Amino acid sequence: MVEVLLSERAYQSHGHRFAEIDAELRLVRVRGDGSLVVDDAELELDQAAPEVAWLTAEALYDGVAARFFDVVRACPTVRWVHSPAAGTDLPVYRGVDWTRVRLTSAHVNAIPIAEYVIGGVLEHFQGWRDWHDAQARTAWEYHEFREVWNTTWLVIGVGAIGSAVAERVRAFGAHVIGVRRHPRGDEPVDEMIDPSDLLAAAPRADVVVISAPGTSETHHLVDDAFLRAMKTDSVIVNIARGSIIDEDALARALDRGVPALAILDTFATEPLPPDHAFWKHPRVVVTPHSSNGGTARHLRAVDAFLDNLRRYLRGEDLHGLVDPAAIKPRVRKEPAGRDQQ
Repeated sequence: MVEVLLSERAYQSHGHRFAEIDAELRLVRVRGDGSLVVDDAELELDQAAPEVAWLTAEALYDGVAARFFDVVRACPTVRWVHSPAAGTDLPVYRGVDWTRVRLTSAHVNAIPIAEYVIGGVLEHFQGWRDWHDAQARTAWEYHEFREVWNTTWLVIGVGAIGSAVAERVRAFGAHVIGVRRHPRGDEPVDEMIDPSDLLAAAPRADVVVISAPGTSETHHLVDDAFLRAMKTDSVIVNIARGSIIDEDALARALDRGVPALAILDTFATEPLPPDHAFWKHPRVVVTPHSSNGGTARHLRAVDAFLDNLRRYLRGEDLHGLVDPAAIKPRVRKEPAGRDQQ
């Protein structure tokens, strides 16, 4: 009998679907108070023997994740953890032997994040703020606007999220330059460059999208030199980690007028302090770590895990396996919203 560890909320919402897969599965629930329950009976930690651990967005939002991973670390029976997060730096990952335990991610947030990126750029290109202002004045004012067609997008980090952005903007007729240290060769881009060539590509980009993981290698990857090389009418969008942009350098660049706009969903300090200059800067759009907030992602997440569970029980390869070498938990905890990517 295979035991599956999951949160109480996940059980209440989706527990009935496990019977479709295997009626003999034993579901170990982590309640909000940290207690472990099977059916109606409470378990001590040494009585639990989960083989599969399903970390859901609910567990992160409810604060259950810490207790969840206490169980994962304490139980040598755990062989596989499925996570909703695209990021491999969640603090709760610390202390797990990822050479023994497999980690998978469904990357269900790539769709809403890609739509967020494109929506923000379109609103700027098309001048929706001017239309809103005109409507408030009951003024019938026509203006032309910039098209995405024939623009160049520099996508820094072409994983699931960067690929989703690239696929969609290419459908608009944009040219996409991807940046990836170890490309697979199947990324949906027109060009692929190494991070060492990033500075040379900056003057070509109409839109820069940051979708790379936050690591020591990407820390302040977007620095003063990069920002000075950008086009005057360019847009930069960060939906990755705040550490990737040197925020002081960005503030200076925005004051100089380049780039024309920064759409920021992630910051070095979160929540963004109320007195931070970005809140009121006319060239900045601040959103509160919410680019992943598409409601359909929850359904995709459940379906992806259950499909992988079927594969696991049949002894087949799992989808979305994460390279253990890429799992580098950070010490500082950021809001759960970003970790859902």
